Amino acid sequence: MSVYLVADLGTSALRAAAIDADGATLAAHSVPLSIAAPVPGAAEADPETWWAALRDAFAHILKAAPKPDAICLTGMTRGQIFLDAKGAVLRPAILWADTRAAPLDIAIDNPAVAINPFHALARIAWVARNEPAVFARTAKVIEPKDWLNYRLTGALGADAVTAARFDPIPADAPHRDLIDLTRAEPWAKIGTVNAIAELAGVPVFAGAMDTWAGAVGTGAVTPGQAYDVAGTTEQAGVLTATRVKARGLVDLPWTPGAFQAGGPTQAGGDALAWARDLVAKELDFDAALALAATADPARAPIFVPYLAGERAPVWRADVRGTLIGLSREHRSADILYAAVEGVALALADIVAASGAAPSALRISGGGARSDFWCQVKADVLGTIVERPREIEAGLLGAAACAAFGLGHTPDFATAAARMNPVSRIFRPDPAKAPLYAARRARYAGAKNYILGSG
Repeated sequence: MSVYLVADLGTSALRAAAIDADGATLAAHSVPLSIAAPVPGAAEADPETWWAALRDAFAHILKAAPKPDAICLTGMTRGQIFLDAKGAVLRPAILWADTRAAPLDIAIDNPAVAINPFHALARIAWVARNEPAVFARTAKVIEPKDWLNYRLTGALGADAVTAARFDPIPADAPHRDLIDLTRAEPWAKIGTVNAIAELAGVPVFAGAMDTWAGAVGTGAVTPGQAYDVAGTTEQAGVLTATRVKARGLVDLPWTPGAFQAGGPTQAGGDALAWARDLVAKELDFDAALALAATADPARAPIFVPYLAGERAPVWRADVRGTLIGLSREHRSADILYAAVEGVALALADIVAASGAAPSALRISGGGARSDFWCQVKADVLGTIVERPREIEAGLLGAAACAAFGLGHTPDFATAAARMNPVSRIFRPDPAKAPLYAARRARYAGAKNYILGSG
C-alpha cells in the first residue's frame, strides 16, 4: 500500500495526514499555532514552533500509519524567514498579514506582482532600515514551507511555482539576491529526511503553496480548466497551455504542460456575511444562503463586492462596492442573493482577464458546500462547475504531488481523479443565459464607474 505523509502549514494550525493512493486518510493530526503582534501592524511567529508542530504531528501519525513512501508539504505563502550563512534563524518570521513595510518604487508593469507592503523585498527593506544588525547577518530569506523542508532534509531552496512570482523583478533590484534560491518543481525530490529518526531516508518533495495544493487536490491540473478556492475571500485562476501574461493576474507554472493566470479576490464568504449582518442578522450562514436562494435573479439588485477594495484583477485598495438598482420592493432575500451573485461576478472578472474560456471550473473550500452558490457560479460564468468529493483538498494535492514525484501515477490528472473524484457537476442553465449576460453587462458598467473609467 502506498502511503504519503503530508502537512499544510497555516497561520492558526499545522495539519498533517497519512494518505493512501485512493485518497483515504489513514491518520491525521492537527497542532494549533498562534500569531504574535508585539507592535501594531506586526504579524510574526517563531519558526521553531512550526518545526515542533511538524514533529509532533508526524509522531502522532506514525503511531497509527505505516512508514510513508514520501513526504510533501504545502502551506501559507508571503512569509519570510531570515537566515544567516549557516542557516540559523535570525528573527521571528514575518507573516502575510504584517503591514509594517512600505511599497518599493521599482518599475513593474503588472500591479498583481508590484512590490507592495506584503512583498518579500519590501519586508527585507523594512528589516534593513529597522533592524540593521539582523540585516547585516542575513544570507537568505525563504518561505515558511521551504524552511520546514530545509529542517527535514538540509536542502535550502524554493519551489518553482511559488518562486515564479519573483520573475518580473529586475535583476538589479535591491536585495534581490536574498530571495534567489535554487528552484525545484513541486514534484521534484529535494532530499531525504535526516532530522527525524523514524523517517530517516524517506524522500521529500518540494511541494508548493497552499493555493496550488488546494487546486491540484481538486484536479485543476490541465489546460482548459479553471479553479476556485472559495473561502472568506477567494483564490481563482485559469490553466493554459502557454504562460499567459495578463495585466492584473499572477502568471505561474503549474503542472507539466500547464500554466495558470489568476490571483486572490477580496470577495467571498465575507461578502455574504456582510449582507447577512445588514439585513438578516438573526440568521446563521446556511440560513442566509437558503433565503438568498428564494430570490428572483431577474429582479435582484446588482452588487459590486468591493467592501474592502479589490485584489485581482483590479488591485485597488481605495475602491469601494455598490448596490445598484435598489427599489422599495426589494427584500432581504434580494440583497442576500446580490451578495452571492456579486462574488460570482468577481470570479468571472478573473476568468475574463485571463483571456481564456475554460471548459470547466473545479471548486473547493468552504463556499463549495453550497449547491446553490455553485449553481450561481455556473450560471454567471456560463461554465460547468465541478465539485470533488473532498472540498478541503490541500493535503490531497500534496499527496498527489508525492505520488506523481515517485512515479506511482502517470500524471496529476490521474492522481486527482483517484484520490478526489468529482462528486457533483453543476451545469449552466441555457434558459438563463440571456439574463446573466445582461446582469454581467450591468455589473461591468457599475464596476467601470467605480474604477473611474465609465
